[in-house]
Amino acid sequence: MREYTFKPAPVRKAQTWAIKDDHLMRRGAAQAIKLADVKSASWNSVTYRGTRSAWLHLQSESGTTKIEHTDGGGSREEFLALIHAVAEALGRVNPGVPIKYDYSAPWRIALFVLGVAGTLFGLFLIYVGLTGRGAIEATVAGGAMCILLFPVAWTCRPNLKSVTGDPASLVALIEGLGGAPMPDPEPDPEQT
Repeated sequence: MREYTFKPAPVRKAQTWAIKDDHLMRRGAAQAIKLADVKSASWNSVTYRGTRSAWLHLQSESGTTKIEHTDGGGSREEFLALIHAVAEALGRVNPGVPIKYDYSAPWRIALFVLGVAGTLFGLFLIYVGLTGRGAIEATVAGGAMCILLFPVAWTCRPNLKSVTGDPASLVALIEGLGGAPMPDPEPDPEQT
């Protein structure tokens, strides 16, 4: 049984995870999650100002198990190797589980509200600048807000369908990110 140890964030303690008998376990956690009982999962990765955050949330009858990592927190390779192992195990014991490649519902709503509010405020600034009540800076600032925040609102709108895949597609995605596990070194026959 291989253990995966990493810090989910710079200010959090290191976590140690393992998969044994198709159960995902975290050292010190109250219980393990049986991967065959996972009803759905969601994967996402976000980069903001050069800091990458990624997470896999597994939903089951017993609740949501969150595996999260933020750069600066420690070994990204260990995190990706754990996600790869979880996806492979899900593909073996629960191949039909849907995996959404999307923000969770609270994140989506928060980003949508932020995008709409920022876009409306940007339009207001453009109006103020064009009607002569403000300076040209108001028009430029309003235009910049609209250009930056309208896409946030558009990509997080409530009626947008999530892209959904299966465990095999998550395995391929993680391998593309460089998260494939390193093979165990083979013993040198000359040294034995």
